[in-house]
Amino acid sequence: MFIAALPVTLSVWAAETGEWSLAGQEGKCIPLSALTKKGPEFQDIQSPYQLVEKMRAAGHKAEIKEHKAGSRPAVEVRIPSRDLYVMFVKSSACGAN
Repeated sequence: MFIAALPVTLSVWAAETGEWSLAGQEGKCIPLSALTKKGPEFQDIQSPYQLVEKMRAAGHKAEIKEHKAGSRPAVEVRIPSRDLYVMFVKSSACGAN
């Protein structure tokens, strides 16, 4: 199953890119602390990889997809059972728009 290999690849990519933010409307960035509105288990999430790992460990199906095209690479995370669909972007790209 190819999805199982993605977290390992992504963890390397995530470590190389530094800090993450959530992509907001009109190109704005939202702090990851906003995830805590969905529940206390989302506290202290620092990367898309960490979110996926935590949700899979809790028994949720978590989908992850890297979007590297363009000037603002992003990582999409989908957790349908928690009604959570978020896009992570590098914090360094937040001021680029």
